[in-house]
Amino acid sequence: MKENLYITLIALILFVLIIWFMLTQPIFTTQLNREKKLEVKAENLKEQVYTIVDKFDDRIYSNIEMLDKTASYIYDEFQKQSDDVSYQTFEVDGFLDDPSNTYRNVIANFKGSKNCDEGLTVIGGHYDTFEGHAGANDNTSAVAGLLELVRLLKKHPPTCDVQVVAYSLEEPPFFRTPNMGSFQHAKYLHDNKIKVSKVIVLDMIGYFSDEKNSQSYPFPLMDKYYPKEANFISIVSNLSWKNIALTREIKGVFKDSSNLPVYSMNAFSFIPGIDFSDHHNYWKFDYPAILISDTAFYRSDNYHTPKDRPDTLDYERMAKVVEGVFRMVD
Repeated sequence: MKENLYITLIALILFVLIIWFMLTQPIFTTQLNREKKLEVKAENLKEQVYTIVDKFDDRIYSNIEMLDKTASYIYDEFQKQSDDVSYQTFEVDGFLDDPSNTYRNVIANFKGSKNCDEGLTVIGGHYDTFEGHAGANDNTSAVAGLLELVRLLKKHPPTCDVQVVAYSLEEPPFFRTPNMGSFQHAKYLHDNKIKVSKVIVLDMIGYFSDEKNSQSYPFPLMDKYYPKEANFISIVSNLSWKNIALTREIKGVFKDSSNLPVYSMNAFSFIPGIDFSDHHNYWKFDYPAILISDTAFYRSDNYHTPKDRPDTLDYERMAKVVEGVFRMVD
């Protein structure tokens, strides 16, 4: 009887350890514990967030004129750093008085110094906002990150080909539909048989807090492993082997690139937040894709409200996030 009890207990402990390992992807790379000079400039990120929010304050799906102006601004900024910039246009029919509505993804390409067999690296983030709010964190923070990345990619050409994409139409009512800009982009890559090594999506990368219990989670007991303070960046994906491997790779680079703590989760999509951004559209075409995020509504009640303003962001820690992304392609 005792022997059976011990076997059951050991099996249960092993099961819990396996689940913990699969979800959290612990790695044994030491976290950098000192300040490190960054290539990314926090002042550039701050300037772009304030500029975009000031100039393009109503980026709701129905304000196509404002979305076009935003896309043109991003295009012009991309063009300062890349010789290969283009729009990917797509139409959404039947929801406004205008029977045909054209939206734009903005794409900047950077040719790698070597012919890499593993394929293209895609880095993306959406530029539309919810209900016309300023959206400083959601998702102007990521757009500013993309603009800083293209500056660095010109200065330090990547080893392998990199494509930086600013998406339209991530927010409702188009979320989870084929009308999302990221779905259109992923489908184009697939239909044209373009090999992709990794997709890194940025969505809300600028809100941090050191206050106790400032971080929440979708399920009880998660704070037994993850921090209770909103002072870290997260890497999120599903449980495919490709995405588990990509999560571990990116996590290691982030831990070595700055002293900003990084935590990860690979889990089933029924856990709220696992597929809550553009990365999930690439899963549909079997591309490895992860989300880098500050965890959004799990740490800030500014999410999808008028309170999401530029003065609420931490640009120094945001720079460390973008530095980690840059080190993935450096």
